[in-house]
Amino acid sequence: MDLLKLYRMAREFDGSPAELQSLLREECEDVVSVGDDLSFVVRFPGEVRVSEDTLAEVGGRKRKLYPFRNAWSFERGYIAWDGKFLRISREIDESVLKKILASLNVDG
Repeated sequence: MDLLKLYRMAREFDGSPAELQSLLREECEDVVSVGDDLSFVVRFPGEVRVSEDTLAEVGGRKRKLYPFRNAWSFERGYIAWDGKFLRISREIDESVLKKILASLNVDG
């Protein structure tokens, strides 16, 4: 699954969340949902882990984002994960997202 491609599709999209969800699902069947802010949630085959050291290095701050146990916000955008699910804001800077995805680890 190419998360950067999904992110770029969401960034360029101008329409409703339902339309974006259909578009992203055509690209990747693991897209679970799209939020009102056009962020998207992807399901992985195992437990998702992201390096909190990396998140802090790129200027992230912990925050709460129901229902996710782990969420970090940045100057623009956010990322959140819990269990097998990862939520990516389309507002996050692409260079920040690349560094985060490099530290992404999926168990299983």
